[in-house]
Amino acid sequence: MRKQFIHSVILLAIAGWVFGACTNQPLPGSEPADEPVIVEPETVDGMVLTATQPDGDATKTTLSSLGNQKYETLWKTGDQISINGTKSVAVASADNGKKSVDFTVNGTLSSPYNVLYPGTTSANVITLPATQSYVADSFDGTAAASYGVATLGANNKWSVKFHSFCGILRFALKGSATLSRIEVKSLGSEKLYGNFTISNFTTGAFTGGTAGTLTYNIGSVDLSAASDTYFYVAIPAQKYASGLEAVVYQSDGAFMTLKFWANDGSGYTLERDTVYEFGSKTYAAGRTENLFGVSDLAAESGSASLETRIIVGCYNLYAKSSRTKDYMDLDNSAVRDALGQAVADMGADIIGINEIDNNFKSDGTYSIQSLAEAKGLTGYTWCLAHPDDIQRDGWILNYTYSTGYKYADGFAYRTSMFSITDHDYVWISHTADNTYYDNREDAYGNSGGPETTCAYAKFTHTSSSQQFYVFVTHTSTTDHIGSEVGATQTDGKYDKEDAAIVARRLRIVNNVKYFCNQKAGSLPYIVMGDFNFGPYYDTKKTRADAAYSAFTGSGYTNAYDDALASDGLSGFYTTYPGTQTGSNWGASFLTNLIYPQFRIDHIWLKDGSSQNIKAETYRTVRRTYDVTTSEPVVDEETGEPTGEYESVTKSWCPSDHFPVVAQILFE
Repeated sequence: MRKQFIHSVILLAIAGWVFGACTNQPLPGSEPADEPVIVEPETVDGMVLTATQPDGDATKTTLSSLGNQKYETLWKTGDQISINGTKSVAVASADNGKKSVDFTVNGTLSSPYNVLYPGTTSANVITLPATQSYVADSFDGTAAASYGVATLGANNKWSVKFHSFCGILRFALKGSATLSRIEVKSLGSEKLYGNFTISNFTTGAFTGGTAGTLTYNIGSVDLSAASDTYFYVAIPAQKYASGLEAVVYQSDGAFMTLKFWANDGSGYTLERDTVYEFGSKTYAAGRTENLFGVSDLAAESGSASLETRIIVGCYNLYAKSSRTKDYMDLDNSAVRDALGQAVADMGADIIGINEIDNNFKSDGTYSIQSLAEAKGLTGYTWCLAHPDDIQRDGWILNYTYSTGYKYADGFAYRTSMFSITDHDYVWISHTADNTYYDNREDAYGNSGGPETTCAYAKFTHTSSSQQFYVFVTHTSTTDHIGSEVGATQTDGKYDKEDAAIVARRLRIVNNVKYFCNQKAGSLPYIVMGDFNFGPYYDTKKTRADAAYSAFTGSGYTNAYDDALASDGLSGFYTTYPGTQTGSNWGASFLTNLIYPQFRIDHIWLKDGSSQNIKAETYRTVRRTYDVTTSEPVVDEETGEPTGEYESVTKSWCPSDHFPVVAQILFE
C-alpha cells in the first residue's frame, strides 16, 4: 500500500507513540516490548536524542492514512524539539520523511529532561494557535504540540516517548456548498487554544489556555455530493463536560451547526494520542446535527435533523429623498460604499428592510441590492417593493403629496436556503381595532403617517422543511417616542408622553399582532423592523412604553431580551442598547445609544402552537465612513465665528439606524 506522508502532524513520529483511529481506541503496539533500563545522571552537557517510530508493523503509527483507519506521520525538514527550554538542531533535509531522526541538543541540561515539540524556549509551556488551517487529509501542523520525558536506555542511548497534547476530531461532510471556515467552541467553557502550562509530563496534567472560539480556516473548499470531504481539528485532550459545537460556514456566510458529545449532557473525555472519528453528514445551511463516533464513514448515521438555526436582521435605510444632509448624500461614493457594506456586514439569511424609496429599489439609482452585492452579499432573492409600485398614490396622512415619503418595506433572503409562498403586503389601521387593509382606497387616511404597511412571506427552510412566517413592518413615524405633544427634550431624553399618540401607537401595534396571528396561524413567526418605540419612555426606566409591553405581555419575546437572558448578549449592548445612530441630525453615532428609548428597531419572536423559537445572539452593525468638511472656527471665549475655516473630519453612519441582527433557533 502506498504511504501518503503528511508533514507537521501531531506526534511527528516520535519514539514509537501512536494514534488510535477508531472511536478513541489507542492502537496496539504503542508500548515498546522491552522497557529500557533507565540510568539518569542529574546533569548532562548536551545530548543526542533519538526520536523514532517503533520497530515492527509500520502501519500502527500516526496520522497519514494507510488504509483501514491506520495513519502514519513522518519528520519534516526544519522540525525542532526542546529539552527544558533548550532547542535542538533542526531536522536536516536529508532526514525529511524519515521515521527515525537523531536530534542534537547543545547545552547543560538537568533532569528531569522534559521534552516538547515544537521546540520552544519555555521549559513547560505549550502554545496552541487560535486559528488552524485546513489541510487535506490531515490537520494543521501548528497544532501538533506534544511532550515527553527523555530517558537513557540500556544501550546508553537517549530516547523519548512523546504524547500528543491534543486529540483529533475527524468528521466528514458532503454536498454542494463551498465552505470557508469552521468556528469551534466548547459548550462547557473548556479552553481550546492559547498558552498551556504542563504541570506533569507523565500524566499530561495542565493549566491555562485562553477562553474563546477556535477558528478553523478552510479558505475555499467545494464539497462533493458523491464523496466525503474530511476535516481534522486538533483540540486539547481533556474532558468536555457539555460537549462541543462547530459552526460550519459557507463562503456566502450561511452556516450549519454540528454538535459533538452534546446530546446526552454527560460530555466526553477526549484522550491524548487519539483520533476520534465521527459520522458523515450532508451539508445543509441552517441545520443542526448531532455527530456520533463511528467506525465507518461511508454513509450518514446518527440523529436526524435536530434543530434549525438561521440569522435574521432588519435595517431602516433612511429614504434617499430624506437625505438633506451633505454628509449623508448618496452621490458621495463613500456613503454608498458604507451603506452597501452595512447590509453585507449583516450576513443574515433573511434581511428585512424599511424605508425603501424608488431610489433603493433593485432597478433604482441607488439600488440597495447592487450596493450590497458589490460588497460580496450574493446569492439572495430581493423583494423590495411592498407596496409594489412604492408610490401609494401620494396618500400620506397629515402630509402634502411629497416625494419624501414614498417608501415601502421589503426583504431579501438566501435563495439556496429558503423557498417562499404566500408573500404580499397589507396596510395597518390606526383608526379601528383588529383591522388591516389590502387596498389603497381603504388604507388612505387610516394607516398612520407615513402609512404603516406590513410585508410578509411564508418561508420553508430547504434542508429541514421548517416552516415559519416573517413580517417586516415600519410603524408610523408620527407616533414615535419623539413626537409626543408638549414633550421637552434634553440630550435626547423625552420627559412625557401624549395620551392620544400613545393610544394610536398602541392600536397600530395591536393591529400588527392581530394581522400576524391571523396570517401565521399555528406556525412560529418573526416580526421585525423600525417600530419607533423602545421599552421605556425615560432614561431612568421608570415608565414602560405601552406599545413595547403590548408585545411582551402577549407571548412575544424580543431578540435583545432573549439574548440577554441566555448570556448571548455582548456586554457592550447592555451599556449601549440603542439602534438609532443620530446621523440624521448630525449627532455622533454613539450619542443616543445610552438611552433605552432609542432601541427602537426590533426583532420580535412568537412561538408556534407546537414549536418554540428563540434568539441566541443579538448585535447591531456599526459601519461608518469619514467625511471631511470645512467648518467655521469659533472663538473659545466669545463663542463667535472668527471668520476663519478649518477642515474637520468626522465619522458618520450611512443611515440614522443601525442594522439589527440575531441568530434564531427553532427548537
